[in-house]
Amino acid sequence: MIPLAAFALSGCLALAPSADVIRARDLAAALPEWTALDPGTALVPAPIPGVQRVLHAAELRRLALRWNIDASAPREVCFLVPAAAPDPARMLAAMQRQLPDARIEILEASRQPAPEGEFEFPLSGLHLAPAGGYWNGYVNYGLRRRFGVWARVKVAVSIKRVVAVHNLPAGHPIEPADVRLEIQDSFPGAGRILSEVAQALGRIPRRPIAAGTAIRAEWLDEPKQVQRGDTVQVDVIEGAAHLKLEGIAQASGSAGEMIPIENPASKRRFRARVESKGKVVVAGTL
Repeated sequence: MIPLAAFALSGCLALAPSADVIRARDLAAALPEWTALDPGTALVPAPIPGVQRVLHAAELRRLALRWNIDASAPREVCFLVPAAAPDPARMLAAMQRQLPDARIEILEASRQPAPEGEFEFPLSGLHLAPAGGYWNGYVNYGLRRRFGVWARVKVAVSIKRVVAVHNLPAGHPIEPADVRLEIQDSFPGAGRILSEVAQALGRIPRRPIAAGTAIRAEWLDEPKQVQRGDTVQVDVIEGAAHLKLEGIAQASGSAGEMIPIENPASKRRFRARVESKGKVVVAGTL
């Protein structure tokens, strides 16, 4: 804690980081006549960290008049919340607390003087950029106050990723021979890359995936319970009557979707709701 009566650089009186206002006790450190006022009396807003707040003679006269202080010849008084350039080592330690297993290098950091306090670099502030990444954080100081800081960083974590063994066409289910598991250094949160082969098997690429590409979850669809051309069981329900027959799916569909079905005997088409793999339901007369 910085003593309130201690002088900072440039001859300014140092305020504590928690100070939101300049109080009578702060002013009394330079002007004894202000000891006549309750020490906790708020006079004027405190400066932001690193910025000087000068109370000129005219302003001091107005304050003295307001608070009935005998100040015949007030002089200028300067106040400052001490601040210094952020310490990269402390910034790095705060980042490492968020990603203890990562390799982190600070390439550049904010130089704007910051108040004394605890550094925080939340993961939500880490963003991928062409030359590495930017990590926005802050210094906790005073009474629930924050002072923003930033750093340009290199961050790498070892992750498992599922990679295409060869070119994967869109629309075809992924099979075990299509993918392999690799371990690679990557930027944290760089897309929802699959980390287990089982997460890819049976799913359908929405787009072609080139050989050697790490597969992301958003590129894949769940397989359809019914594929076009499948022979499916059709359950027809009308009141208490329940009829079963076979049909040919004329389109692919997932559970809950309506798709056209063809009766192979009559060649008549009708719409049915996909219930599960290989099974559709019709409510009412065909």
